[in-house]
Amino acid sequence: KSQLKLQDIRQRFTRHADQSLLLWLYDCWFSGANVGVFLNGYEARQLGSLSRDAAVDRGIGRRAGTLSLWRRLVASVREAYTADEVLVYRDRWNSELEGVHYLTELTMAEILYRNTRNTHFLDDPDKAYCTRHIWEAFKKSAPPFYAKALSAITWHRDLKVLKLKAYIWDYKLKPSSLPQDSYVETQPKEYAASGVDPCTICHEELSRNTCELKCGHEFHRECIRTWLQEHSSTCPICRDYAVLPRDVPERPAWNNSKCYKAKAWKRSVF
Repeated sequence: KSQLKLQDIRQRFTRHADQSLLLWLYDCWFSGANVGVFLNGYEARQLGSLSRDAAVDRGIGRRAGTLSLWRRLVASVREAYTADEVLVYRDRWNSELEGVHYLTELTMAEILYRNTRNTHFLDDPDKAYCTRHIWEAFKKSAPPFYAKALSAITWHRDLKVLKLKAYIWDYKLKPSSLPQDSYVETQPKEYAASGVDPCTICHEELSRNTCELKCGHEFHRECIRTWLQEHSSTCPICRDYAVLPRDVPERPAWNNSKCYKAKAWKRSVF
């Protein structure tokens, strides 16, 4: 039973070869490393190269007692690296995916290392605020197309990082449905999704077998089905609650390029 548990953890939480440590940490949290995944010191030392970084992997099993995997990962990264070592400031990001990834890295670095109110969101990074530091670094590195989108936003200390991520995606997809308290003064023009847009779950191109949620965000049908059934009942981008339409098959047909539309309903409070 213990070996099956460790095997499942390796499959779910092993870092991809080209993934930054900060993005990996966020993905681990997103996949439930802080919920129901607990390890004692002996079990943690049996995980092997979970982070693909020797210093971080050693630290994961260093603590005695039973702790959540999330707490072990966070403590190990903090001990192994400083903020300047783990975060690479970008001169430019060139796509919505790169932009969202960079915004995630900036946010995770602030949560882990900077003494701001975002340190309170260690166990829920999606609740973090876009501080002035995050905003300036992100806006400075934006290419002209997205700089135009960001010029429509008036920064405010209560601006949420999650809403900013959704806005970047929506700038190319559809006008964002941001609430009044998000401090977005104007909306950009509508842009149609193209077949080269990536699925934000698997990061592969969207072409066939897609499913569009009512919020306007589109994914591979199998990706969003698995996501909604096994991870969360909300859209991975904007966190609106969503349900799959009844006509989405359990497994997509090989030659079926039909785009199914799922339903979603808004939460009363973001």
